[in-house]
Amino acid sequence: MSTTVESPVRLAEELILLMLNEQSGYLEMVPNWDFSCVMAGAVIADLALESRIDTDLDALFVIDSSPTGDSLLDPTLEEIANSQENSETQYWVERNAARSEEIVTVTLDRLVERGILEHESGGFWTLSSHVSRSGSYPASDSTIRQEAKARVLSVILDDIIPDPRDAILVALMHTCDGFKLVLSPEDYQAKLERIQTVAKLDLVGRSVASAVRESSVKPKTRRVLQPKPIPKLSFIDILRQRDFRTGNIPKAMYGIFQKYGPVVQAPFTMANETVVALIGPETNQWVNRHGRFYLRSKDYIEGLERVFGASRTLPSMDGAEHYKMRKSLQSAYSRAALARRLPELISHCKQSIGSWSEGDVFRVTKTFQNHMSRQVSGLTIGVDCSHYVDELLAYEHRALVTEVQGALPKFMLKTPRMKRARKRVLELHEAIQASHTPAQRKGKPRDLADAFLELHRNDPQFLPETDIRFPFVAAMVASIYLGSALGFAVYCMVRHPDVYSRIHREAEALFGGGREPKAEEFTLEAIDVTHRLCLESQRLYPVIPWQLRTVMNPCIVEGFELLPKTRLLVCQTASHYAPDLFKDPLKFDIDRYLWDRAEHVTPGAYAPYGLGTHTCLGSRWVELQMAVNLLLIAYHVKLDVLPENYKLAINPFPTAAPNKKMKFRVAQVTNTV
Repeated sequence: MSTTVESPVRLAEELILLMLNEQSGYLEMVPNWDFSCVMAGAVIADLALESRIDTDLDALFVIDSSPTGDSLLDPTLEEIANSQENSETQYWVERNAARSEEIVTVTLDRLVERGILEHESGGFWTLSSHVSRSGSYPASDSTIRQEAKARVLSVILDDIIPDPRDAILVALMHTCDGFKLVLSPEDYQAKLERIQTVAKLDLVGRSVASAVRESSVKPKTRRVLQPKPIPKLSFIDILRQRDFRTGNIPKAMYGIFQKYGPVVQAPFTMANETVVALIGPETNQWVNRHGRFYLRSKDYIEGLERVFGASRTLPSMDGAEHYKMRKSLQSAYSRAALARRLPELISHCKQSIGSWSEGDVFRVTKTFQNHMSRQVSGLTIGVDCSHYVDELLAYEHRALVTEVQGALPKFMLKTPRMKRARKRVLELHEAIQASHTPAQRKGKPRDLADAFLELHRNDPQFLPETDIRFPFVAAMVASIYLGSALGFAVYCMVRHPDVYSRIHREAEALFGGGREPKAEEFTLEAIDVTHRLCLESQRLYPVIPWQLRTVMNPCIVEGFELLPKTRLLVCQTASHYAPDLFKDPLKFDIDRYLWDRAEHVTPGAYAPYGLGTHTCLGSRWVELQMAVNLLLIAYHVKLDVLPENYKLAINPFPTAAPNKKMKFRVAQVTNTV
């Protein structure tokens, strides 16, 4: 198996593989002092195996200071070689613990480069199919090494005599309680004495254990002698950002970033907890790489879950459970799932467009939210709820504003109008269940409701019946986002007639002469301009400009310490307005996505679908759905913006949407439906 990484597999890499839960794709580790010492010890042990250092009971000393050529080992070797300290191994384990986050990041990247791990969307990793089948992987250019877990378990369970390397692995695993993750409770208790015996065979392993055991106060695991004080905003600071008043949250937050930096404290609290905003490409990268270890999502959405009778849902899950559900539902949210139903998507879209006549004037946000809701309900839950979609959206909108954003008191969900609307939610749930029996679904394409109901049937403990209603409602909530996004995209198209004409030509090539294009015809080449308009619209006007998270483990971000229970506003789209990432960021420019510019591929630059483990699972579905809608609109009608001098303003709550003043007029029907 070829790889660009030429150095042998290191102990740090094998530790990560030992910590990987192959069923869940989740790394079973907590980035605390204990684990940091273990990762530091792995590097020091590898230096010993490479004959660069030696150790005894009193000291660690360099015997060969020449670099190994391995970026994982050489920074530590250089520091030891240049130090004037004559210290024992434990000293260097503790000191090197400051590099643990860097060590983990480099290690994961290398395992992916080697083809041992596969990195999946959302920040999850799985063993490659080759390693899963063979149980081995390349240890260097010329040797094959049995997979780490098999070797270590043989040492413990079968009493195999360990070689020095495996003795070190056992010691390191034992120090961070790793065997509790890979052994059953019964086997762990039965083999604990054997584990302890093997763990004592290696001096570095004993030094790591001492560093953990003797630290009554666990030090920070980043090289920050004194965390910087977090700048505190006042309400005046916020009001000075004019973009907040026009609803452009990403642009406003980039203004905050320019003046105050990447980490700022808000002048308000949530649930009586401090609120801190993370802004800019560097914090985006941090969330992508490390958010899974330090942040959780449940706190901000549990109120919305309760409204619909649920307690555990995909948006609120973290860790292994979240990965399991994503994996189970991945195919249902995929582009391929929508592509298989392309004729239905086109039919739904044409039904809405066919009701527009020349001279008609309509409000953008409501029209496109209803337009998308009909598509979403038909394609994802197989129920036509068009006759009460307004009531559904009204209830879901109110639930978002009261339970997630806290902008309205909770009793506003119990007004007579909301009580009537809630009955529609129950009606929808009953209709879905009635229409998704085996006989009713026979011969029909599998939809999202099928996927959730199947998951419930197969594992009712993991997804109980009480938690099924929320995903169906969430699909309709997603239609609010999609409607708003389509409104922004059509606005961009209408305001740029040259782009409008080019999209019309792409649509003519696909739909002209009554053609019914197949899914495979919607290549990036065929819809190039349409696709780039969508990218630019989502850069300028992302419908989810920030995400809410809660800090669950203390961490350092850009030199600022974040404490547990802190509420975070992860402002992932603020970087969309960074001039060092996007040339002339205020300018609408679809050419910034051409291959020779590709401004959006810079890490941390472009994030309309969120960050980290909770990156939108249906992003590829959305890309196709948005493109088809834009193409059909451009093919069938010519739209104008009203009033003609309208200047875009955004309603930022509960999601970013064009404000109510924006209207479109059907100037011409170019091709009848």
